Amino acid sequence: MEALRQWLLGVVACALLVSIAEQLCPEGRERGMVRFTGGLLLLLAMLRPLSGFAPPEAMQGAAEYREALAALEPELETARENALTAGIASALNAYIEDKAGSLGADVRAEAAVEAADGVPLVRGVTLHGAYCGTLSAWLTSELGIAKEKQIWIENE
Repeated sequence: MEALRQWLLGVVACALLVSIAEQLCPEGRERGMVRFTGGLLLLLAMLRPLSGFAPPEAMQGAAEYREALAALEPELETARENALTAGIASALNAYIEDKAGSLGADVRAEAAVEAADGVPLVRGVTLHGAYCGTLSAWLTSELGIAKEKQIWIENE
């Protein structure tokens, strides 16, 4: 009951001060600004009890949500890394096959991309098609895939 009394006393005091400020202000734009500002202050005084309102059920739900999110974080990180490496492997396969086509080789590429400490790295590439020395040299010089990491499968 005391909290209600304090709130009501605060609203009445604010309304009284706003009214006095409005009466002391000259006519014109200034009075309009004082009315607007006073209205905002009165609104804040009326809504003040709501600022401390936090239902315990909502706070408990938020804590449970944070715990569930923390438990899922490693799984989400793994899924992100897998999606990133798959996307890079797919783009790299297309890039190698396009370059092979421009060199006159008919190959299908399968890049092996793995994440190491969150960074995707190319571990090697399997090439299905006839061996092409120019493409092999390009893979080594441009993409940094050593000849030992290039597996050529010619019989298909």
